[in-house]
Parts: sequence; structure tokens; C-alpha cells
Amino acid sequence: MSKNLKRAALTVIGAVTAAGLLLPATAQAATGPASAPAPAASQQAGATASGYYRTEIFVDAMGRIGELIGSVLSDLIMEKQRPEFVHRQLDETMKAYPAHNVMIINDKLDYSLDLRGVVANARVTQGSATYRVLAFTSGTIVNRGDGGWSNWGFGGWFTRNGNSVTFTG
Repeated sequence: MSKNLKRAALTVIGAVTAAGLLLPATAQAATGPASAPAPAASQQAGATASGYYRTEIFVDAMGRIGELIGSVLSDLIMEKQRPEFVHRQLDETMKAYPAHNVMIINDKLDYSLDLRGVVANARVTQGSATYRVLAFTSGTIVNRGDGGWSNWGFGGWFTRNGNSVTFTG
């Protein structure tokens, strides 16, 4: 099981537990108003030593769990699409600023910039990640975070030494 899938599963389990969505009806009623009616026979899903589970709680829990699982899966899909997004953003920005250097970098990374002749400075979002998009004449960018196409991409006239990139104009 991948690290992200494990994280997603733990997130779902933790949210369900914290929300108390799978408690028996008697426990739910104990935390609700004192006048909460007993579950009708048509709402009973099964008996336990402590009472009945109500179908309405089960349906409600599944609705919330379904939304949570959908959100987690959406984030996982977006994360897999990040390298393609960075490539596409780099290509589009280089077409828009053909005489300039271009850098796309994940804003959550630890990085430093020393740029000259900046003609574009924008932020774009892919899923839960925000990227800084820069078009400029020259300068240096040092990425002290993770590399790879998920986190940064650049084009133009440059020399690279590890995670340090020097652009000329």
C-alpha cells in the first residue's frame, strides 16, 4: 500500500472516529437531546448488547464518509497529475513570454529567489498545491525542498548545479 493511500485510509478512519458516526443509537441519543425518540422498528439495522443501530445514522455516516473519501481520492488524483500540470504550465508560460526565462515552483517549498527583470509573477493552484509562476530576464533560484516535476520546472537560458539554477538573459 502506498504512503499516500495509507495516509488517506488513516484520515478517513480518524474522521469517522472523531465524528462519532458509527456509535450505537443509544450512545448517539445519550449525547443528543433528552427527548430524542427511540428508533422505529423500520429504522433498526441490528441489535447489539448496548442497543440498536439506526439506519438514519448509518445513511448519514455513509454520506459523510463518502464525501470524505471522495475528497481524499480527489487529492490523490490531483497529486498524481501535478508533474503534468507543471509541464503544461511551463509550456504555456514560455509561449506567452518567449524571450524570457520561466520558473514554476511549489509555494510550499523552502526556496529563495534573486531575480531581475520580472515581467510575470502569478500563483496558480492544482488540487491542494499552489505554484508560483515567474517570467524574468535573469537571476538565481535555490530550491531547498523537494525537486522533481511535482514541485518545480523551469526553462530558458540557465545552468543548473543541484537545486540551484542560475538564469542569464
